[in-house]
Amino acid sequence: MMKNLYAICFSSLLVFVQGWNLQASQVKEQIESDNEAEHSAVVSSHGQQVELHAPGWGDMQFELPEPGTYDLPAFGKAADGNVLNKDGEKKRLSDFYGDKVVLLSFMYTQCADLNGCPLVTAVFYKIKEALKDNPELSDQFRLISLSFDPKYDTPEVMKFYGQGSYDFGGPEWQFLTTASEEELAPITDAFGQYVTQEYDEQGNPTSRIAHLLRVFLIDKNGMKRTQYSATFLHDESVITDLKTLLMEEKNS
Repeated sequence: MMKNLYAICFSSLLVFVQGWNLQASQVKEQIESDNEAEHSAVVSSHGQQVELHAPGWGDMQFELPEPGTYDLPAFGKAADGNVLNKDGEKKRLSDFYGDKVVLLSFMYTQCADLNGCPLVTAVFYKIKEALKDNPELSDQFRLISLSFDPKYDTPEVMKFYGQGSYDFGGPEWQFLTTASEEELAPITDAFGQYVTQEYDEQGNPTSRIAHLLRVFLIDKNGMKRTQYSATFLHDESVITDLKTLLMEEKNS
């Protein structure tokens, strides 16, 4: 039953992502100011509807700089910790650093905020689509979705959540979780990932988790090089930053 449910959900998301260009003009509203855009990027639920769509759902609205013409200064080492892969195997998060540039997203599978985890998943699919015929880039890039809801997002759930990506081509995409909130906390704390369980009027925990969207680009030395919020997360900007890091590596 759960297998079928996740297959349907991801098939639907995949169809949406592949057709996002057609739908973008219908769903994207004009972002009137940076403050309004930043407000829409905050993923806090309480039943409130998101009024604006993050730029990552639509076309890039400005011209990006050429790769290699700007710097991405390191701002700290990427945190390590105990994780589980989709097959339930125990790993260290650092096992996924070093051989490739990494794009790391914190997420949870029950997130229903348009500009939260669904945005990240859509952008990751768009990156895979853009790079699937470019092995020179895709072979040096790894996407990671790490859940901050270990109670619900077991390895089995993460496996089904990601099954639409396995034969999609493009960069490798890892779906990770942790064995417990105790194992998770040192990782989210070190990355500064804000996570708060939400409760109903009776004080019972709900399926909603308030959080700020954070996605990190990590170089092959395990150093954080940039951080994307919902306002700035876009497949084209990520790919430009990837090219910049690879050019930096080649010229060093």
